Amino acid sequence: MEALSRREDTEVLEAVKSEALKVCDDRVKAFADCATGRTFTLPFVCKDKLDDMQNCMRDYMTQERMDAAKLDYIANRSEKGRDAVEALRKSRAERLRKMAGLKEESSHPK
Repeated sequence: MEALSRREDTEVLEAVKSEALKVCDDRVKAFADCATGRTFTLPFVCKDKLDDMQNCMRDYMTQERMDAAKLDYIANRSEKGRDAVEALRKSRAERLRKMAGLKEESSHPK
């Protein structure tokens, strides 16, 4: 699989983080509302809302989602990237079939 440059990796991370913020918008808003006007008391008063927001973000930004976003980025980057991603997906599917004990789909009837 093609590697991403540091800049590309950062772009993918920021895109997934942006999606997570949209998904967790109600929790982000609740924390922001709690934090408004607070300084010293913020860590104590808003801890539950902060934890809730961070858990939502963490649950959304899984390694699988990050990997999928990277694969999509590579696929959209170039024709060569699309070919590499397709080959990787085929190899993963084949490996999963082997692990599950499934045989190749045969073209002849039983």
